Amino acid sequence: MCAERFNSHRENKVDLIPYQSLHQQWPQAPAEDYASAVYLFTPAGKSYRAAAAVYRFYAEYPWRGWAYWAYKRFRWFAALSEWGYRFVANNRKTFARLVRIFWGKSVLPTYRTSAWLYGRCLGITIMIAFISLWVQSAGLFGPEGIVPYSENLDQARLNSVNGSMAASRLLEKPTWLWFFPETTGMAALFITGCLSALLLILGVLPPISVLVSWSCYLSLQVVATPFLNFQWDLLLLETMLLSLFYLPWKLRAKYTDSTEPNGIGRWLLWLLLFKLIFESGVVKFTYFGSGDANTWLDLTALNYHYWTQPIPSWISWYFHWLPQWFHKLALLITYAVELILPFFIFLPRRLKNIAVAGLMFLQVMIIITGNYGFFNLLTVLLCLSLLDDQTVPSSIRMFFEPKNNENYRIGRSRRLQSAVGALVLFMLVWTGCYYLRLDLRGNRSNITGASISPSGVTRSMIRSARYSRSMNSYGLFRVMTTTRPEIIIAHSSDGENWTPYHFQYKPVALQMPPRFFFPHMPRLDWQMWFEALYIERIMDAQFSLSMYKRFLEVMTRGDMKLGELRLDQFLTAPELQNLNTMEIGEKQQLLDNIQMHITSYLDHSYWFARFLRALRQGNTKVQSLLEQDSQLSEKPKYMRLTFYYYNFSDPQEKRKGFWWVREPLEKFTLNIAFTVAE
Repeated sequence: MCAERFNSHRENKVDLIPYQSLHQQWPQAPAEDYASAVYLFTPAGKSYRAAAAVYRFYAEYPWRGWAYWAYKRFRWFAALSEWGYRFVANNRKTFARLVRIFWGKSVLPTYRTSAWLYGRCLGITIMIAFISLWVQSAGLFGPEGIVPYSENLDQARLNSVNGSMAASRLLEKPTWLWFFPETTGMAALFITGCLSALLLILGVLPPISVLVSWSCYLSLQVVATPFLNFQWDLLLLETMLLSLFYLPWKLRAKYTDSTEPNGIGRWLLWLLLFKLIFESGVVKFTYFGSGDANTWLDLTALNYHYWTQPIPSWISWYFHWLPQWFHKLALLITYAVELILPFFIFLPRRLKNIAVAGLMFLQVMIIITGNYGFFNLLTVLLCLSLLDDQTVPSSIRMFFEPKNNENYRIGRSRRLQSAVGALVLFMLVWTGCYYLRLDLRGNRSNITGASISPSGVTRSMIRSARYSRSMNSYGLFRVMTTTRPEIIIAHSSDGENWTPYHFQYKPVALQMPPRFFFPHMPRLDWQMWFEALYIERIMDAQFSLSMYKRFLEVMTRGDMKLGELRLDQFLTAPELQNLNTMEIGEKQQLLDNIQMHITSYLDHSYWFARFLRALRQGNTKVQSLLEQDSQLSEKPKYMRLTFYYYNFSDPQEKRKGFWWVREPLEKFTLNIAFTVAE
């Protein structure tokens, strides 16, 4: 085992000689029991034995001499090291058997093959993310989109002028769009992002390519609120940034000259994968819905998951109707994958391979039963970094074997990559521990004890990470939804005959089969799912619901932007007159209440109001996000919003051609009539 590790150092500073041929190659070697332990001799005539020889060997290499330093300085460390060495040496056969069980033929892992494949697959994933967003961007946040990105920049300028940000506007919105004209900035970012992803696929300038891709996607993410606020967007940013310390810092990464990935970069990706999966498992048991309900704990989550998830696939219908024992077994497997297998990431090869198989299996099942864009692709990509060369078939591995055995020196770029990567690793572990503490605490209403308050160091790190959006907390399916509310938007020319707007993927027509569109991510359809859940939460609060309807009606009929809104615009003339008759205290209390609600709706539903306005205006860029039959040539004269609860149809209804059934909720109906001028 020692000999294999010693031989792995391509910068050969020490001659390795088997003890059987020692006296043939070095006749002056002293007589010792070389079969019992490793010996090391220096040109100065000093000799080292057992643990001391191992530590002295590594002291010849940069960044590896800490153990030898501790051996010389601390007696307890030296004694413990020698005892451990003797224990292993006296039980060689047992440890050799354990090595074969947990590692296989070779104990030394190398990752040349998976590292080369990782870079290419990361480039493909980045390309998919850019193209998927590009085809929707004009209707979402382009100059004529639902929420033009220029509004986000204008708001950041205003915050900077008002002094609400201690740092510059570039920290609040770190985007290249500050420096581009509105008409060309978006296109430049998408073209640059796709080209850098292509270079990464080709292995050209990997560190620069991934850094450019990261900066372009970050530039889009910070101005595309709320359409790029999903966990997979943050995961993509974090993966790209951490990959900077994993990919080789060279001009061209060829498979014929593949190199071992940076060890610190490898640990960064492994810890990111651990954080993603383990947090997702923890929050299922520590976060509760209304009434402290938790379907993950009572093993009923999959009774709801397949039909309440944002956009099911047609395969989801068939999984939903599988037996109950299957759903419960699938949940238990999921818990094992998310709460146990993440620890296998840090264990020997064969246990690590079990983690890879389990994690990839879970991702494949999520892919075929749901539509989560490139999210699962990213997770599979992170799993790829766990595969060492001994796991890869020899027919593939042979292409990545080093072609020369010349002495290898660690260059300055590698040292710089390791040094900066070590700093990032420290931040990742520190912030990750804080996020995990929050996950373990959860949200249960009867929790006792002091709240978790971050230290000054933690706050500084989280603040720095927030600027880059690249060191995040995760938690997939934190609380399982048990209903599927849907907003149905319809238009009419006479106020009596209504035609619903059909979305490309969101269910509207009961006969429309759910679609499978992996790895595309339809942002508008996802946002509609979240908006329906938001309406459901305020449904029983009469004042909140009435103010929400008023907000939508005023915003849809008007043309106000975010910075042009006034409170009196949301009150009718009789209501304003009634306010003037109130006592000052009562009047102020009512105005504060209205202001609080309007501010809340602006934060959460501004995009939805702007979407309805775009439909009213017949905006072709926005209509292109809908089905072809809903792209109207004339502006609607009337618009109606209704609220339904959808569910999968039963097998009998399915045979009649119905994939969905629905029930109306009469509490929520909003009719808006537009004048000719509007």
